[in-house]
Amino acid sequence: MKSADWVQMTTLVDNFVSPLLRPHESAQRAVAEVLGLNSPRNPLVAEFGWSTLVKVGRNDGVHTILYDTGLGKQALVQNSRLLNVDLKSVEAIVLSHGHPDHTASTQEALAGIDRDELPVIMHPWALLERKTVRADGTSSVYPRYLDEKPLHDAGARVEKTKGTTPLASESALVSGEIPRVTPFEKGLPPSTQFLRYDGEFRHEPLILDDQALIVNLKDKGLVILTGCGHSGIINTVNYAKRISGVDRVYAIIGGFHLDGSYFDPIIDLTVESLKEVSPRYVVPSHCTGLRASSKMLAAMPSSYIENSVGTTLRF
Repeated sequence: MKSADWVQMTTLVDNFVSPLLRPHESAQRAVAEVLGLNSPRNPLVAEFGWSTLVKVGRNDGVHTILYDTGLGKQALVQNSRLLNVDLKSVEAIVLSHGHPDHTASTQEALAGIDRDELPVIMHPWALLERKTVRADGTSSVYPRYLDEKPLHDAGARVEKTKGTTPLASESALVSGEIPRVTPFEKGLPPSTQFLRYDGEFRHEPLILDDQALIVNLKDKGLVILTGCGHSGIINTVNYAKRISGVDRVYAIIGGFHLDGSYFDPIIDLTVESLKEVSPRYVVPSHCTGLRASSKMLAAMPSSYIENSVGTTLRF
C-alpha cells in the first residue's frame, strides 16, 4: 500500500452539531455563521446518519472520496452547500454497508457529483432487502434506497465486491468484508437482523457487508474510517493492519456501534483494546454512544477529538 502526504476528512452528516466544540490543532470547526446562529433558517443539520468527504493528498494530486451518504435528503445536500464542499470533485463513493442511515441519500450524492460511470463501491449484500425484528416480535422491513438500475441511471458504475479495492493511487484501501475474530465483538443482538437472499429472509446479525476505508499516512501510520463499525472496531483495526502491511495506527474515526444496553458489557473491553492499539487520535462519532465515548475520553484524553457535523480533520 502506497503512502499519502496528508488526509483531510470533513463530516457532512452525523448525529450531532455544535458551535461550542473546543479548538484542536488537527480539527477545524464550522464557524458560527455556517451553524445557523446568524441565519437560523438554513443552518447545518444533524441526523442519525453518517457521511464523510475524504481528501487524500499525494505527489500526483488530490483524490476525493465520499464515504457514505447519510439518511435524510436535506442533510447531505444542505450541509455540503453550507460547508462549501464541491461534490463534483468526488472520484468514487464508498458505502460502508447497506443500512439506510449510510445509503439513503446516494441518489442525491450522484446528482451533486454529476458524472458518468462514477464508481460506487459496496459489498454485494448492501443491495439486499433487510428487516429488523423487535423484542416483542413485531418487525419492520427497511426501505430500500439502493437498487442497481436507478443507481446506474444516475451515473453510477456499481462495483460489488467482498474483497479490497485500492483508491487514491493506491494510498487508500476499501477493506471489503472484515473477518470476525475478536471474541467479544459479536455484531448486533441475536434474532434482530435479517437479509433476504435465496428468496427468503435469513438471520444475519453480523452485518457482513460492513467495510472500512483505510489511508496510509506517510511516516505516521494508518487512518481508519468506519461507518458503524458493525465488524467491531478492534476487528476492523486488526484487519486494516493485515491488508495494508502497516502496523502503526495514527487515527480511528467514525461509528464504533457501542450505543445501547446490549453493548454495555463490551465497552470497557473495547476501550482497553483501543489503548493497546495506541492511536495518536481517536474520533468516535455517529453510533458510538455517550457512555463509550466518555470512557474513551477518560482513558485516552490526549488522543480524543470530539466530532460533529462541520468538523474537518486534517492529518
